[in-house]
Amino acid sequence: MKKFQFLWLFFLLVSVPVVAQDTILVPNFAVATHPFMVNKVSFLKDAFVIELTIENQAPSGYFCASKHIYLQNLQSRKKWYMTHSEGIPVCPDVYHFRWQGEKLTFKLYFPPLDSNIRYVDVIEKCKEHCFSIFGLILDRTMNDAVNKGYDAFDHGDYANAYQEFKKAIDENPAYPYGFLYANIIKVLLAEKNYDEARIWYQKLQKSNLLDKKAVLEDVSKEKGFEMLQK
Repeated sequence: MKKFQFLWLFFLLVSVPVVAQDTILVPNFAVATHPFMVNKVSFLKDAFVIELTIENQAPSGYFCASKHIYLQNLQSRKKWYMTHSEGIPVCPDVYHFRWQGEKLTFKLYFPPLDSNIRYVDVIEKCKEHCFSIFGLILDRTMNDAVNKGYDAFDHGDYANAYQEFKKAIDENPAYPYGFLYANIIKVLLAEKNYDEARIWYQKLQKSNLLDKKAVLEDVSKEKGFEMLQK
C-alpha cells in the first residue's frame, strides 16, 4: 500500500494510536485536495478542534485559510461553521513559505460536536484554491479498526488486515468514500487471492461511493490487477 496519494488519491495509510477520551491522534480520512496531515481532532467542552499540518510543495508557495470553513455531517448534512483559527493567516492575508518542503501547523475551531458524529467533510468556502478534507473519521471504533488493518498489512498479516478493513466497512455502511474497498482489494492482491479480490472489485464497481471513479483508477495500478479482468 502507498502511504500517500495526492488529491483524489490521497489515502492516509498509517497506523496510529487513539488516545484519551477527548482526542484522536491522526484520524483517518478518505481524500484531501491539499497535502495535509490531520494531526489530531479534539472534542472539547466548548469547541471541536482540528489540528492540521500542510507541507509546501512549490518553490515559492503561500497559504491562507478563509474564515468561511465548515464541517458537514455525512449522514444528516448538518453544517458547523468555523468560529476562529490559530497559526494561519485569514485570507486575503497569506503565509509565504520560506522553502519547498516547509511545514505549517495550524488549528481550526468549530462549535462543540456530539461524540456520536461518526464522520464529516471539512470544506473551505472561497473563490479559488479552496481546500477540502473528505470523509474525516471521528468514530473511535472505526479508526481503531482501520489502524489495526494498516498495522496487520505492514506486518504481512493479510488475513487480519482483511478482517479489520471489512469490519470498518460492515459497521459503517453509510460511509460514502471508497478507500477501504481499495485497501481490501490491495490486501487480496498481495496474497494473490484473485477470486475474492474480483468480488470486491465488482462490489466497488456497483457501489454509489462518491469517489468511485478515482478509487477504481487507483486499484487499476496495482500489481496483479489484470487478474481481476479475467
